[in-house]
Amino acid sequence: MPEPFRIRPIEAVHIAALIALGEETGLSPWAANDYLAEIKDPNSIMLRLETDENATVGFVVGRLITAADAAGTDAEIYNIAVSPVHRRMGNGQRLFDSFLERCREAGVGRIWLEVRVSNADAIAFYARNSFVVQHLRKGLYRSPSEDGFLMRRSL
Repeated sequence: MPEPFRIRPIEAVHIAALIALGEETGLSPWAANDYLAEIKDPNSIMLRLETDENATVGFVVGRLITAADAAGTDAEIYNIAVSPVHRRMGNGQRLFDSFLERCREAGVGRIWLEVRVSNADAIAFYARNSFVVQHLRKGLYRSPSEDGFLMRRSL
């Protein structure tokens, strides 16, 4: 019996599904051009979780970056989302693990992300995956306005 979900690279044809999933899950909005620019960036890590019918039910978008403190290569996670219907099934972990694997292959030393302070589920998920709050960023988010945590995980 085949796996019900697969991780695949994101391509331009998937952008509409990413935007819809971002709206469904309350992510800070990205325009189609934002996703397209990320697809074209050779340092991007963009993965989607698809069903056996090729429907996008989750995704992660991040990028390899040069560390500001000469520590080598870091990575940032910009967005990670799983459709509410497909949560609590290990799918967020599956996406994160695939992202982490690509980071390790690239020699990443640390992964960074930002999260709304009210997003308790995401904060708990990141804490389970060894992320630690580094800093509170006042007024980081808009629509609605909210503070955010800067979190980091070392590899």
